[in-house]
Amino acid sequence: MNKQKQNSCCKKKAKEARIQIRVTTKEKELLQSKAQACEMSLGKFLIAAGLNDESIKVIPELNKSLYVELCRQGNNLNQLARLQNTLAASGQDPELYSDDRAILENLCSLINQVLTELKKVNSD
Repeated sequence: MNKQKQNSCCKKKAKEARIQIRVTTKEKELLQSKAQACEMSLGKFLIAAGLNDESIKVIPELNKSLYVELCRQGNNLNQLARLQNTLAASGQDPELYSDDRAILENLCSLINQVLTELKKVNSD
């Protein structure tokens, strides 16, 4: 009997109630788009939204593109920093690669600008 209690507590609760709503095609597309942006099914999204669930965090498309660009710039920065460190360790003339140093500084500046813009978008 103890095993039956353990099995019953571990099972997911069956959803027996059903809600039907009517929406316009445009509203349906918008809801599906928002659910997809949250990486949720439409049903889970509507339940979470209706219950004011904190797990719904829609990331605007602008933020996603800024994030992707920030990652690209970070990868470039890491490659150039690795090159500079290798050259410094090998004792080669650092002046020979001053262009790389300028690129590194420019990338740092660009990343800071992207972060600033991302913070502005998130605060709006």
